[in-house]
Amino acid sequence: MNYSSQVTSDHPLVSRYQKLIDVILKNEGARTTPFVAEVAIDIDQYEIEKNRGINRDNTMDFTIGLTNRQMLLVEAKLRVKKPENLSKNELGRKIIHSKEILIGHGVPVAKEKVFLFNEDVIGQARFYISRLFQNNTNLKVYTIQEFKNNLFNP
Repeated sequence: MNYSSQVTSDHPLVSRYQKLIDVILKNEGARTTPFVAEVAIDIDQYEIEKNRGINRDNTMDFTIGLTNRQMLLVEAKLRVKKPENLSKNELGRKIIHSKEILIGHGVPVAKEKVFLFNEDVIGQARFYISRLFQNNTNLKVYTIQEFKNNLFNP
């Protein structure tokens, strides 16, 4: 599974909610990123505009198209210092509601989900997410660079 700019660009939400991955990650707390021109769909922005910021449901931060014609959900937890403070219920709601949004627009969602953490907490984050979700192999925990290496470099 690799990033597809074409699949991302073909999504019905892209015309209004397209954003550079670099910009999204910096808004979520990254100082720098290896991304330049790669685009994503900002699901948070969709939810904010849909509900005008009131009674917003939890959503993953963004989604990207994959070469298998599915959309991958991504949550950037770059400001998290203690992964053990994350809530399984909150993360689960983010996944469920984001899937509902994407499926509602007629596009399949990949089984895999990605959580991004800073390098200084990546070991703790992997351990905690694995334990929290009972070793669910569909949940990937990456640093920003690992995300780039695994999904953007064929």
